[in-house]
Amino acid sequence: MSLVAEDSDSDVDRNRMDRPPSSYGSMHSDDQDEELDYIEDSEPPPARVRLQRPDSPETAITERTHTHQSSIHHSGGVYLTRQSITQEEFRSPAPPTREPTILDQSELQSEIRTEAEMDEEPNDREMDFQDQQNEGSAMEVQEEQAEATTVEDFDEIVEYSDEQRDPPPRPPEGAGLHFQHTHTAFTLRHVLMAMVRSLSQLHPSDMGYYKRSLSTHCRFKKNYATIKDLQDPLDVADKMIEICGQGEALYLTVRNLQSIGRDDLAVILRKTCRRVLLQHDLKIAHDRRYYSLYEGRCRPGQQRYISDVYVEPVTVIRGRRDVVNPENEVRKIPYTIEETAIRPADIFCPLPQDQKPVRTVIMTGVPACGLTVAISKFIIDWMEEKTNRDFQFIFPLPAKDLNFGKDKDRSFLEVISYFYGEAENIKFLEKEDCLCLFIIDSLEMCQHPLDFKNNKTITSAREPAKFDVLLTNLIKGTLLPHCKVWITSHVTDTYRIPSNLVDRYVELRGWTDDKKEEFFTKRTPEPELGRKVYNHMKRSKALEIICHLPLFSWMVAYIYERAFRDPEFGKHPPGITAFYSQYIVVQMNRSFEKYRGCNVDAQKWTDFDKNFTELMGKMAYRMIQEARDYFTVDDLQAVGLKYDDLKCRDGLTTEVKRESADVRTWVFKFVHVTVQEYIAAMYVYVAYRKNGKNVIEPNKMTSWLPGSNKDRSVIDLYRPAIDRALASPNGQWDMFLRFLIGLVTPGTEENLHGYQLNHYHPKAKGTEDVVKYIKKKMKDSLNPDRYKNLELCLVELEEGKEEVRR
Repeated sequence: MSLVAEDSDSDVDRNRMDRPPSSYGSMHSDDQDEELDYIEDSEPPPARVRLQRPDSPETAITERTHTHQSSIHHSGGVYLTRQSITQEEFRSPAPPTREPTILDQSELQSEIRTEAEMDEEPNDREMDFQDQQNEGSAMEVQEEQAEATTVEDFDEIVEYSDEQRDPPPRPPEGAGLHFQHTHTAFTLRHVLMAMVRSLSQLHPSDMGYYKRSLSTHCRFKKNYATIKDLQDPLDVADKMIEICGQGEALYLTVRNLQSIGRDDLAVILRKTCRRVLLQHDLKIAHDRRYYSLYEGRCRPGQQRYISDVYVEPVTVIRGRRDVVNPENEVRKIPYTIEETAIRPADIFCPLPQDQKPVRTVIMTGVPACGLTVAISKFIIDWMEEKTNRDFQFIFPLPAKDLNFGKDKDRSFLEVISYFYGEAENIKFLEKEDCLCLFIIDSLEMCQHPLDFKNNKTITSAREPAKFDVLLTNLIKGTLLPHCKVWITSHVTDTYRIPSNLVDRYVELRGWTDDKKEEFFTKRTPEPELGRKVYNHMKRSKALEIICHLPLFSWMVAYIYERAFRDPEFGKHPPGITAFYSQYIVVQMNRSFEKYRGCNVDAQKWTDFDKNFTELMGKMAYRMIQEARDYFTVDDLQAVGLKYDDLKCRDGLTTEVKRESADVRTWVFKFVHVTVQEYIAAMYVYVAYRKNGKNVIEPNKMTSWLPGSNKDRSVIDLYRPAIDRALASPNGQWDMFLRFLIGLVTPGTEENLHGYQLNHYHPKAKGTEDVVKYIKKKMKDSLNPDRYKNLELCLVELEEGKEEVRR
């Protein structure tokens, strides 16, 4: 009956305080003494040295033995207690209990004299006691040194559990690495017991100061009443974890213990729960850095929450297919696929046929496919404990930031603490039970040589070395072999790492049609507007294909969401030329920001940058003439460019094949064949509008009068271009012609002002003649595909759009 009464009283008190049941109810205690007894009983019994002697009354000799931490047992002799350093840290030794003795003055003198005489006489019993005491002290010193060495080596106090548990079931698809039980250091029991040990040693007045200091925290300003009247340390710790979570509750406990002057308890608690505190600090740092996303280029106030716009791309284990999507509106290019699709969160999960775990993963893709965004989403999902719970810590290391201190030797732990101040002296990182992930983003930005052959071998994270040595040993697995490594890079730089050191190559392929629709409807707070944008985009097959690139989809969504504010918008099919013009500018600007910096001067287009796009267009035009979609370094040199010029402006092309280390054997492609066709059309148009040169008819004479080129009618350029496209049986020039005609539109040509054309370049003349010539050709008997392409050419013109609308 008493138990029932106690339970009911506890429920009444809990309801009175408006508090939900304890999150760790099995450990609930009604008073502090019971909790202390529970803690003491849970510890192993201390080792003791027993001295046999006959029973004797307490004398001055027994008083002396009290000073050696001995206790009197009338039936068992003297027991010398030996405590470990960990127990001494958690609990201050209790003072010896002495019974008061009342003696007369004569008796006191007699006892003192007797003691002096006994000190002068040899005593075998005391000598034996002293020898055994010295042995016990020596053992105690050795254990203290061993435990102190352990604490110094790994900077944490770990309580291991011998509980045997069955392995967890295989996680579902998309859950990532979740093949292990939660580490002991991260369990609720461990955190709660550590907090209770520290709070149990506080004086009641200190406990009051401790709780009042919590009231200044934002989470307890409204919840302070629920914790103010709690006296049991277990209740206080339990309520803090319930309100804040384990990591923040520990952080507040350590901080408040320091504020009330109990630094000794704060140090012990910090060491006992070091991993939980480090994970909490890392999650806060990652939240500030990765939770928001800049679409396109970084602009203040333009960031979006990544969960509001992220759509999972197609992720495959690399097969034999090129990374470039060969799909085209006009030409159907057959290809075979030999690859395995996986979820982005499962890149470290072994396949059923894999014989060993996956340690090192390289992820590639064409520029603007979303590599950096995939990393951000991976980290955010880990922070929110949605995926990859086996990772205790994740350390992103952007390759651009790894170029610091090339000539200075540092240990790997110092490198980690350089990037993350919270991770200072984390020596436990070398333990095999500390599974963490290192992410090296944008390997193409790394300026270290990565000399895997000649760099020395490093096995300790505390051994100083050049950073190139540390990085190569981390990738090889000689340094921290139990940790995982994830590298993202453009295809060209993946060859810097020997293939035998990589367990898995993964590629991002962009979005499928379903994912495109999800993106357009997800990124806007008005789903109906998103569906309008998506349906309007689908009216152009070329736009629908190129929108598999996330960056291109963002551009389409950004422009059309604002365009649909006009009720008249959307009545005619969309044009595509303006999007490609902006895509070229955005990708070039992103390359400048990536390789030069973010200051204003670094973002300016130099004369060589403008010349670079023209020369790339010249090469692309030759590729169309030769009916090929790839180029080599020899093709670059033929137009006056070098490989280094292409490498630092890598937003438009990607490497697709490499047979040897000779750069002349490397094969490149534009990120999509339509990008190649657009940049070729831009080169032809700019050459005509800027220099008066007709690339399509190079042998035709042009006017030599100054300024006459700008006033020249564009019909002289478009007439031979239309004739050439109609004469092509396989549609080789169809997309080129559509882009070329679209560039003459005033709104589209403005995108070239300041880059390829002057800011105040005069408007083109003769566009009416172009429309008339296209309509004239449409009346002739044409191939249905060529006729449809001419219709789309009219769509690219403002006049053509009005014609289609009427």
